[in-house]
Amino acid sequence: MKAEYANVFIRSAVHVFKKELNINMSRQSLVKKNAPIPGLPVCIILGITGHVRGQVVYSLDKSFAQDITHAMLPNKLPHELKKYINSAVGEIGNMITGQASIEMAGQDKIINLTPPAVFTGDQIVVDFLQMPTVSLRLLSEMGMLEINIAIMEEVL
Repeated sequence: MKAEYANVFIRSAVHVFKKELNINMSRQSLVKKNAPIPGLPVCIILGITGHVRGQVVYSLDKSFAQDITHAMLPNKLPHELKKYINSAVGEIGNMITGQASIEMAGQDKIINLTPPAVFTGDQIVVDFLQMPTVSLRLLSEMGMLEINIAIMEEVL
């Protein structure tokens, strides 16, 4: 995977969190893995096809997911927020990936995204693509976001 793809996702995540939630994010770490397996209990999975193909898997802890939901829906009562958590974090993943894909596509390439799938729990088993993955962690005052990027250019 090209290093420039990681930078696109870092920029997109920092931008979306600041613009949509008024949350400042800073880069903490970057490691290479063999698959985009999430390290935290709430995960958002998006597939990517077109000029590049693969998966992007976001993960975060439950309290950060609740804080994101509250920031997106500030007028909801705490007991009401629980039913919106999956939708809120799925939408954040969709916004980050959408912005990154627009930048990667440029003027002449096409990139398509699958709708986000959100999973919550410590014991969930999902078979992920076995492909080189860059895993990066971004930190805010509210919590950590892990982004696992497993994409490659489509060979025609």
